[in-house]
Amino acid sequence: MHNVHRLNHKDYLSLSDNSLNYFEITGRDATNDDTALVETFSDWEDNALDVGDFKVIPFGKDNDIPNQVQEAVFPNSLAPRIQNRKVELLFEQGPYLYKHKVDGRKYFREPVEDARIQAWLEENNVDEALIHNCTEYFYQNEVFMKVFRERSGRLSANSSSLATLEPLTGFDCRLAYKRNDKNKRPTHVVVGDWKKGDNKTMVVYPLFDPREPTKHPVSIHRAKFGSYGMKDYALPEIYGSLEWIRRSTSIPKIFKALTENSLNIKWHIQSPAKYWEDKRKILMMNCKAQSPPIEYKEQMLEDLKKEILDKLSQLLSGVENVGKFWHNEYVVELVGSNAMEHGWKIIPIEQKIQEYVKSQIEISNKADFATVAGLGLHAALGNVGADGKSHTGGEQLYALKIHQMTSVNLAEYYTCKAFNDLIRIKFGGETKIGFYHLNPEREQDITESSRTVNQSSSQNNL
Repeated sequence: MHNVHRLNHKDYLSLSDNSLNYFEITGRDATNDDTALVETFSDWEDNALDVGDFKVIPFGKDNDIPNQVQEAVFPNSLAPRIQNRKVELLFEQGPYLYKHKVDGRKYFREPVEDARIQAWLEENNVDEALIHNCTEYFYQNEVFMKVFRERSGRLSANSSSLATLEPLTGFDCRLAYKRNDKNKRPTHVVVGDWKKGDNKTMVVYPLFDPREPTKHPVSIHRAKFGSYGMKDYALPEIYGSLEWIRRSTSIPKIFKALTENSLNIKWHIQSPAKYWEDKRKILMMNCKAQSPPIEYKEQMLEDLKKEILDKLSQLLSGVENVGKFWHNEYVVELVGSNAMEHGWKIIPIEQKIQEYVKSQIEISNKADFATVAGLGLHAALGNVGADGKSHTGGEQLYALKIHQMTSVNLAEYYTCKAFNDLIRIKFGGETKIGFYHLNPEREQDITESSRTVNQSSSQNNL
């Protein structure tokens, strides 16, 4: 059995037969430049992709940030549940129509009934659509919805001809502009499978313009909680926590290997960053040399890393490899006044399994804490207590009150924005849609018959 698992951008674990090896990329490249490991967020449009007559702005350097989020979050034991819990706390009692009212110095929402708006919302399956939008917002910080115009709208600019909304997943959406557009600002959205990258299956839609809402038969409404200094996409809030989430996910894999196969980590292998930088340059040259040239993707280097590390791991494991050896040239290069060492190091690890397990548990606890904190939900609301302990009812109550005061309004604004924009355009007036939330109360502040424990008993007796 051979497996290479990536822990983060510089650490890997390799499982080969009955040997577990730890790989680490160390140092900088020959130019003493660590830019290969530094992420940039403001130059993605420099690597625009060609799709028909449009230039597509990549979502990330390699157009793969949604993939990174999905691949890091889904295997984790904490992150998916916390993300879903945030959706539940936002949606809570479901959507309702309201108007803002002023009572003296108080500013509040007054629920309203409007049969026309309610019928239109039900035609658009509003509950399912808003649950979808909540999920999109917490994973990507922006929400896409397809807007359809009624056929009569082709003959009239009547705003009432806006017919239906359809949820879209931001995973499939990329911003674009026409190839000859000198401004290079997004005017369209290209929808398709970006993993496969098949241009023939891509569909281009114009962005919805609230000033001319019926201009296009189909357009894309986009609501974005913008990120500092970023012109196009919103950077998902969860993105900065991905390394901790991956670390949290990797520890159970290590323990699984230890318990199921009685494995110990036998080797700590260090490889120089320059080695991989040279490999990156070779891959780039090979891509340019193809006929026609192909686009270099960082995943190519990642696949090569796993292939090389897997072969080295096989070499270091098993009695069948006795007599085989690994040859490595060790180079010391002077860069300015600094001596840069370029060479692989293979260091045997003492088999102190108890100390190793203890250190991994400490790392796991830290990674779990950082994961929960990074996802922005109080542990009491996510049912994730320190050392597995449950929080008291009082802690949960105050955590919920603070959450409702600080973490609901913006999320509600962006998840409901498409519906509210169309309600305003189609029906006029000041009616909006939002989520109805109950104000939490302490048990001692409500009548005995209305307390949670008595409510549960009453329902069980029915």
